[in-house]
Amino acid sequence: MSIYENLTNFAGLPVVDFRKSGDIKDFAAVAPRVRCTYDDSETLVDFLTLMFAEPGIAATKALVLGAWMENGESYEISPAKAIEFLVARKDALPNLKALFIGDIISEENEMSWIEQTDLAPIWAAFPLLEEVGVRGGNNLRLSRINHSHLRKLVVQTGGMAKTILTDAFEANAPLEHLELWLGSDDYGADTSVKDLEPIMAGGLFPALTYLGLCNSEYSDEIATRLASAPIMERIETLDLSGGTLKDAGAQALMASGQIGRLKALNISHHYVSAPVLADLAKATPKLIHDDPQTADEWDGEKHYYIAVAE
Repeated sequence: MSIYENLTNFAGLPVVDFRKSGDIKDFAAVAPRVRCTYDDSETLVDFLTLMFAEPGIAATKALVLGAWMENGESYEISPAKAIEFLVARKDALPNLKALFIGDIISEENEMSWIEQTDLAPIWAAFPLLEEVGVRGGNNLRLSRINHSHLRKLVVQTGGMAKTILTDAFEANAPLEHLELWLGSDDYGADTSVKDLEPIMAGGLFPALTYLGLCNSEYSDEIATRLASAPIMERIETLDLSGGTLKDAGAQALMASGQIGRLKALNISHHYVSAPVLADLAKATPKLIHDDPQTADEWDGEKHYYIAVAE
């Protein structure tokens, strides 16, 4: 779940930067990315304006918005103007099926500093969207998602506000893949396992096969609730990566009797001990357990950290 490298592929297409006329010859064959650097005087809207004048832009199926800046500054700059531009020019992208808003790595802007915006206008403007990814939680709202084609929604934050969680759970969409990075309360997260009950109860998103409750400070509580949660009876992939899963959470999952039917269980960036990890690997067909962690100890206490906060 690294945020230290920009996207190289998105929605099954190679990501190619657009900076000037002629950079992209076949818009149907790639996922164009527009982004600013610290040396640019241009804004994201400037690059979009140039790209939208290119022949063949209408063939675009996937679009990536990278770092947004103004006069080389990213502080408190949001993608609102770029979103407004896309919505105003929606007829120029009649085939858009995938959109990523915030392909920004730590060298460009820390996760906790990424300013977002209200994505409400996107849902009506692009009715063919099947996949949307967004990175950064400051001032982010998904708002009312009423969409007949959206199958994949990924929201990556270092601190997810409860309002974002509520927006996601209230989506009216045929979601098959839902991935939420819950983050740290030091950086704006104010959710608890109780707030996850709508998804745990199993009544949302009948087509859901991939559930990601990632980058969480309360992974053990999530795992314990999942052990008896109805949603476990039908998902195929459970992603708890980036969090603080320890032996208690892993043992709860094993005791559930449900993880043996999963196609994949991802706990990468975890604090599970070697013996319990070995038992967990025997209990599920495909366990992904990269990036094991060791707790920090100071003042006589152990401290556990998520993968991405600041």
